[in-house]
Amino acid sequence: MMEAQMARLRAMGELETVRTDILGLAETLEGISLWRPAVGMRKACDESLLMLDRLVERFDRKLVVTLVGPSGSGKSTLLNALAGEDNLSPSGHRRPTTQQVVAFCRQSADAGQLMDELGPENIRIHASQAAEALENVILIDTPDTDSTHHDRHVPIIHKAIRLSDVLVCVFDGENPKRRDHTDFLAPYVRLFNGESLVVAVNKCDRLAESELTGTIMPDFSRYIGDAWSVEPAAVLCVSARSHLKDPGWDREAVPKHDRNQFDQLQQLIVGTFNRSGFSVDRRLENARSLREYLWQTVQTEAKKEKKDLDAAIGQMAASEAEAMRQAVTAFRGDGHALMPGINVRLYQQLAQRWLGPVGWLVAVWTRILVFGTGIASLLRFGNPVRQIVGAVSAVRHYADSKKAMDAADRGSGAGMALQRYDSAIARAWPDIAETLIKARFATSVREARHAPGYGEEIGQRLSLVWNDAFENELAKAGRRLSGGLLQLVFNLPVLGVLGYAGWLTAVNFFSGSILSSNFFLHAFWTIVLVLFLSFFLLQAVIRLAAGKERLLARIFSSVRETVDQQHNLSENPVWKQANTIIRLGDWGIGGLRD
Repeated sequence: MMEAQMARLRAMGELETVRTDILGLAETLEGISLWRPAVGMRKACDESLLMLDRLVERFDRKLVVTLVGPSGSGKSTLLNALAGEDNLSPSGHRRPTTQQVVAFCRQSADAGQLMDELGPENIRIHASQAAEALENVILIDTPDTDSTHHDRHVPIIHKAIRLSDVLVCVFDGENPKRRDHTDFLAPYVRLFNGESLVVAVNKCDRLAESELTGTIMPDFSRYIGDAWSVEPAAVLCVSARSHLKDPGWDREAVPKHDRNQFDQLQQLIVGTFNRSGFSVDRRLENARSLREYLWQTVQTEAKKEKKDLDAAIGQMAASEAEAMRQAVTAFRGDGHALMPGINVRLYQQLAQRWLGPVGWLVAVWTRILVFGTGIASLLRFGNPVRQIVGAVSAVRHYADSKKAMDAADRGSGAGMALQRYDSAIARAWPDIAETLIKARFATSVREARHAPGYGEEIGQRLSLVWNDAFENELAKAGRRLSGGLLQLVFNLPVLGVLGYAGWLTAVNFFSGSILSSNFFLHAFWTIVLVLFLSFFLLQAVIRLAAGKERLLARIFSSVRETVDQQHNLSENPVWKQANTIIRLGDWGIGGLRD
C-alpha cells in the first residue's frame, strides 16, 4: 500500500513537471506572437493543459479505454464482443449506428466524471455484472468519425478522447487505408504514448487469409507508421462478430478463415490495461508523450522558416549597420556647433588638474569661456575691431556658450541622427518585411513600428554613446595635458621670476635698503608677461595636441567604434522573435533554456 502511494506521489510530481514544461512552451509561443503558426500551437498548448488538468482530476479513477472508428468499421460490434453482451452498443446497417458515447463498466459511479464532462445527453452508461473482470477499466464506444451528423458528433468524440487513457483505433478490414479516417485520428494519436494505442483491423474474416497475412496487414502496418509517426502497442486483425453470442451469419457470408486476434486484444484490455497501477503508468506516459508531441510540432514548424529567417536577420543587421553609420554621420555634420562646448569642457578638465600660477590662469580662462565667447575674443590676439565687438556682445553670447556646452554634453546631433537612422531603416524595411512574411510572419510586420529603433530609443542610445565617448576622450586629453613634467615646464618661468623678485626684496629688506616703487612695478609686469607668455604657449600646445578639431575627430572615431561593436538589434522585438524561432528549429525548446 505504501509503495503504491509513493508511486502515485512520484507520478503526480512528474505530471507537474510536464505541466510546467508545457506552460513554458506556451509562454515562448506567446513571445513570438508575430509568427502566425504560434497562434495555433499556443491553442494546442492550452488544450493540452486542460487535458493534463483533467488527467490529474481522474488520477485515482479507472482507466478509460476508448474505441474510435468510422462508420461501418464494426466498432460497436467490437465493444459488444469485448463486453460479452450483444446489445450493449447498437450495431447494424443503419447509419450512424452509435449516436452517443456508450460506457461499459462495473458500476455507474465509475463513469461519473465522463457523465459530468460529456453531459448526460451525450453518454449512456451501461453497468453490468458482465464487467466484473474489468475492475480497473471503463470501456467506451464513440459515435462514428464520419457520420452524417459529423458536426454534432466530432465535438463529442473530441471530448471523449481528451478523457481517455488508451485508444483502440478500429479500421474496416475491407478498406483499411481510408485516408479520411487516418487523417482524422492523426492529431489525436500523437497525444498518446505508443503503448497507449492499439489498432484493430476488423472484419478480417471477410478477406482471404493468404492475402490478409501476406499483403494487407504488413502493408497496413507500414501505412499507419508513416501516417502517424507513432508505433502502436499492437496492430491486430480481428473478427468481432465471431465473438458475439449470436453472430447471425448470412449463410452466403460465413467467415473465410478462423485467423482472428480478438483474444489477444481482449487479453490486452483485461490482462494488461486492467492491471492495478497500470492507469498511473499510462497516464504518466501519455502526459510525457503529449509534451514531446508539442515540442516536436513546434520544432518541425520552426525548421521550415530557417532559410527565410536567416535571410531576414541578415537584412536587418545590414540595414541597421548602415542606419547607424548614417546616424553617426549626422553627429559629424553637426560638429561645428559642438566645438565651443568641447573647448569649454576641455579647459574645465585642465582647470581641475593644473596647479601653480599657470593653473590659476587656466581656471580664470575657463570661467571666461563659460561666461561667453565675446570676452574670450577680446583677450585673444587679432583684429581690434573684432575684439571690441566681442567685448560688447559678451553678455549676449553667454546664453549661446551655455547652449554649446549643453549640446556637447548630450550630442546636439542626436535629433538629426535619429532622423537619419529612421530614414535609412524605412528604406530597407519593406524588403525585410516581405522576407519575414515568407517565413509566415503576420502581414502587420510591414508596419514601421516593427522596424529596429522605431521611436526615440535609438536617439537616446546615440546620445548615451556620444556622452560616453565625449567624457572618455576629454578625460584622456585632460590627463595627457596635465602631466607633472608639463606643469613644471610651464610653471617654472613664472615661479623663477617670482622667486627672483622675492629673493631681491627679502635681501634688501633685511639689509635695510628700501627698493623703489619702479622695481615692484617692473617686477609685477614681468611676472604678468611671463605668466601670460607661458599660458599662451600652453594654449598652443593644447591646440596642437588636442585642438577642438582633433578632439572632435577622436570623439567621432570613438563613437563610430562603439556603434560598430554594439548589437542594437537585440532590443528589437521582431529580431528577438525571429531568433527565437530559429533556435526552436535548431535545438527545440531545450535550446532556449541553455
